[in-house]
Amino acid sequence: MKLNEIHTFVAVAEAQSVQEAGRRLGLTQSAVSRLIQRLEAELGVTLFDRQTKPLTLTRDGDLALAHARRILNAATDLSDAFAGSADPQGLLRLGMAHVLTTLTAGPPLDELRAAFPGLTIRLHADWSTPLMEQVRSGALDGAVVLLCEGQSPPDDLPCQRLGTEPVSVIASVARAAAGPWSLEAMNRVGWVLQPDGCRYRTALAAALTPLGQRPNVTVESFDQSLLLSLVARGIGFGLAPLRLLGDDRVAERVRPVDAPDLRPSVTVWLVTARVVGRLNAVFDRLERSLTAQMAPAAADPLLYSAAE
Repeated sequence: MKLNEIHTFVAVAEAQSVQEAGRRLGLTQSAVSRLIQRLEAELGVTLFDRQTKPLTLTRDGDLALAHARRILNAATDLSDAFAGSADPQGLLRLGMAHVLTTLTAGPPLDELRAAFPGLTIRLHADWSTPLMEQVRSGALDGAVVLLCEGQSPPDDLPCQRLGTEPVSVIASVARAAAGPWSLEAMNRVGWVLQPDGCRYRTALAAALTPLGQRPNVTVESFDQSLLLSLVARGIGFGLAPLRLLGDDRVAERVRPVDAPDLRPSVTVWLVTARVVGRLNAVFDRLERSLTAQMAPAAADPLLYSAAE
């Protein structure tokens, strides 16, 4: 059965006339009659006693009227809940690439909480590829992800490019000052990196292949702050887009190292589900906030030095 059939039934019951109901609905008398007949056929009952004037409901019709009004009220409530004036409420499921947790969960998160107090924000950190798959499957509403040079975001999902950032080879202040360093020499010392699946690690492996070497990884961890602290202690060299680390104070204790053979870059994207409804306003705000958060650091010459 269809809502227009139910709506017509209620209109006839209230007007007690097919002709008057048609006038109120802007339908012809024959169109009203057909809609009532379809509803009666679907329900398998007779709704009106057609021998009376004005029209009266049968016992089944009287029972059906109470249900029909509840259905129409529920439909109205559903429409009102998603009206343009309604503020987004409920759960926002937001994914973040591991290295972007500090950036995303800083001022951008604070802005979302202030602008949309009815939202509960659930954060999930993972690699970029699984995050995009979770957005596609509906497990996440959106995600902030990293893609390497030459990679494109999925063409079946809405994506917004937030910017491209250089990835620096980093070392402790003392080790950086002891340079210049060749890629082979850095590999002998060792690397502090995220586990396999990290896009920086893939770029490092590609740069070492012509040298007949594989990455000499001494310590690995998912936690970017932990990796930075280990690099700062001199455990090994690392790879990081320093300008994306937000206000992480550990980043002040490391220095970029010039590595002509290893200068990867990453592009930051905001990927959203195909249909997000009222969350469109949330993702628009998140996009603006992340773009603004990334922009001010662009003038820092120290963080550019390893990529120029």
